[in-house]
Amino acid sequence: MSTCYVHNDMEAVGICVGCGKFICSTCNTELKGKNYCKNCLDELFDENKRKLEKLEDNKQSQPMVFMNAGGGGGASSSSSSSSSSSAGGRGFAPRFTKSKTTAGILAILLGGIGVHKFYLGRWGWGLIYLLFCWTYIPGLVGLIEGIVYLVSNPDDFARKHDPGYQPY
Repeated sequence: MSTCYVHNDMEAVGICVGCGKFICSTCNTELKGKNYCKNCLDELFDENKRKLEKLEDNKQSQPMVFMNAGGGGGASSSSSSSSSSSAGGRGFAPRFTKSKTTAGILAILLGGIGVHKFYLGRWGWGLIYLLFCWTYIPGLVGLIEGIVYLVSNPDDFARKHDPGYQPY
């Protein structure tokens, strides 16, 4: 048999998985059923340490995003489970305070008297709609606004009409 590459006077008991060199019983470290020499084992630990440090740096610089696949296990609605997913209510999912569906339905049904504007916090416009409701113009404008609200992207709607919107 061969001799250890570190201790030339000792007989080798195995081959290092990392470098492929013969190692003696003094140099041999068995890890998960594989033989490693001291140099390769140190290199392996250093590599894992660098990976952990890199993960820690990435964790601090970027928020962690959790994806909900729908198997929430009894949550009453998907929007409540995604908005309070982690970090004690200040989660990483967007938070909406106004519903585009509610605003759209209010605009279509009661847009003539400006109820949708009051709902969205636009009190001035709500009063103008209410003052001119007898002309039927606010009703027509409300119908159009309701359709626009319903077909718009939720994020675009929230950025434009939701004062309490927090994107992330």
